[in-house]
Amino acid sequence: MSRLILIRHAISEDNIKGNLSGHIDSKLSDIGKSQVDKLNKFLEKEKIDYIYTTTSIRTKETIGYIANTRGIDIVEKEGFKEINFGDFEGMNFNYIQKNYPNEFEKMIKEGNRYKYPNGESLIDSYERVVFELSDIIKKHKDDTILICSHAGTIRNIISYLIGKTYEYHWNFRIDNASVSIIDIIDGFPVIQTLNNTSYL
Repeated sequence: MSRLILIRHAISEDNIKGNLSGHIDSKLSDIGKSQVDKLNKFLEKEKIDYIYTTTSIRTKETIGYIANTRGIDIVEKEGFKEINFGDFEGMNFNYIQKNYPNEFEKMIKEGNRYKYPNGESLIDSYERVVFELSDIIKKHKDDTILICSHAGTIRNIISYLIGKTYEYHWNFRIDNASVSIIDIIDGFPVIQTLNNTSYL
């Protein structure tokens, strides 16, 4: 049996502002740093064999202490990054709706197929995440793997594991600093914990 511990990064400065930050970076806010302290205590007794993050500062800041205290090297994976919002990185949806009304209408109409200008569609990000995840699961069949990433990434992972499709992406709420745990038993995924923030 392998176990996936999926952690969304703590609250970043862009999260507080409501800005889209997929591939641009945003440091943790003061609230986020407080969440990290509580997360560290919550995970104290959890067995962890490997730690993966994205290349984003906010994921590495979230899980850095745990990695250091346990002597586990963090492996950074580009494939686990949030969706690339392209030209809309750093903007919020109200700003986009006001200043790019045609593009906003297209976004609503096309849904998961919508590709951000010079960025990705949700389907693009799903395929990227699944490719990365599949490789990791093959490598660690009897290990506990912690993956600290982003809301979209975690939704993609869970949607893939339970249905082999991106279509369940929006069926899960994934809050900042939340912990979701999935056991994979003989290839069969069992969700043990979903979006746990009770420790905060």
